[in-house]
Amino acid sequence: EQLILLGNIALSAQCATYLLKNRIDTVFLTYYGRFKGRLVGEFGKNVALRIEQFRFLEKPENRLSLAREFVAAKIYNSVILMKKRNYKYRAETLASSILRNQAIHKYNLKDCNDLEMLRGYEGIAAKNYFSTFPVMIRNDDFEFKGRTKRPPKDEINALLSLSYTFLLSHVLGKVYIVGLDPYYGSLHEVDYGRQSLVLDLMEEFRPIIDDMLISMINRRDIRKEHFVYNALEDAEFEDDHTFNPPLLPVSLSKEGMKKIIYRFSLLLNSTYYYQSLNCNLTLNQIILAQARMIAAHFKSEKIYTGFRFRI
Repeated sequence: EQLILLGNIALSAQCATYLLKNRIDTVFLTYYGRFKGRLVGEFGKNVALRIEQFRFLEKPENRLSLAREFVAAKIYNSVILMKKRNYKYRAETLASSILRNQAIHKYNLKDCNDLEMLRGYEGIAAKNYFSTFPVMIRNDDFEFKGRTKRPPKDEINALLSLSYTFLLSHVLGKVYIVGLDPYYGSLHEVDYGRQSLVLDLMEEFRPIIDDMLISMINRRDIRKEHFVYNALEDAEFEDDHTFNPPLLPVSLSKEGMKKIIYRFSLLLNSTYYYQSLNCNLTLNQIILAQARMIAAHFKSEKIYTGFRFRI
């Protein structure tokens, strides 16, 4: 269904033809997970759907209502994750962040009538949530001082950034399957090259990724030996003297990369209760179902409901 290629990998003409013929989504990433591009055949033929998407998102009140649902689902799922961990640890930091984010979810989002204010509440909730990571991570070999990106400055941030990149690639594939335009969303501002709709849909699934990584760290499935330090960001270009890539403070070794890829694959095939259809589906199926629900929402056939997972 999807092929993700990490590093300097070439495809034969026969292989590329096979992938295109069978519509297998093929994504090219640098070895350390930076998106390079994808093998794309004919773009989705459903022009009418994309017109409906643009018409819907032209109206500020529509963008706000859809963005509110993305944020609400993300905060709800982050609270579920914190409750799951607090059931074991009974930590004051967790209890406090749970209460604060529950209040934002119940009161602030409901009365929020401004998109910038909504993004502000989402940022506050994210700060509350990440402040609990030092409590949820029960492995003294790893230290988390806050979320850092571009580049990640510690092992946990390296794991988060790489796993989010895998999630982005997978969500983007589903958006293409449905026939939506990935660049026009509601919560994330439209900007050149930014896949706003994909980033919107990703939000409600991020806590599931976090739960996977925290479990891997706590069970010592991933260890300090699975990281390298001050490596080239794009090692496949290291012989190109015209290209001067920056060094990454911390990144995954080849063995560490294998572990994350394997666990991400297992996660996609894990089953969760899907409230919209009242049945159990794999995470892979749920992401596609959510993309289809967004399309139905744009066509005024169904109200979009963010995915909320259960412990």
